[in-house]
Amino acid sequence: MQQRAEKQKATEMIQRGLVVGATFPDFNEKDVNGKPLSMANFKGKVVLIDFWATLVRPVPGRNSNVVASYQKYHGKGFEVIGVSLDQDRQKLLDYTRQQNMTWQQYFDGQGWSNKLAAKYGIESIPATYLLDGNGKIIGQDLRGDALGAAVAKALANK
Repeated sequence: MQQRAEKQKATEMIQRGLVVGATFPDFNEKDVNGKPLSMANFKGKVVLIDFWATLVRPVPGRNSNVVASYQKYHGKGFEVIGVSLDQDRQKLLDYTRQQNMTWQQYFDGQGWSNKLAAKYGIESIPATYLLDGNGKIIGQDLRGDALGAAVAKALANK
């Protein structure tokens, strides 16, 4: 019981630091295909960090908004980094291919024990952070049209 309380306290402390205006802490991992994945690779870009899983509903409808924003703004400097809390690599690859989610995905197969989800205090998904070109958080958990509007505004301010 005490261990759970300590973990919850640590998670809350992490979450308090991940607010609009704060710098999103970097990571240095490999994506689902073994390619390097780090925030430093996206310096100068507007980036959406998207914590998600194929099994969570209503992900398909939500993903269409992320895909639409990516397709509309990618050529102007918008990137998405997916952090999948899935446990089945092939299911993730099949799903992202079917949904046209062509951006890099971090996957470690650990589900809710995902390394990056733990690092950033993620307790529910989907969870997103929109970052400016300097890695500062400029939006959180943006949905629907709000995502596209925030990306357009961020790109206009670059």
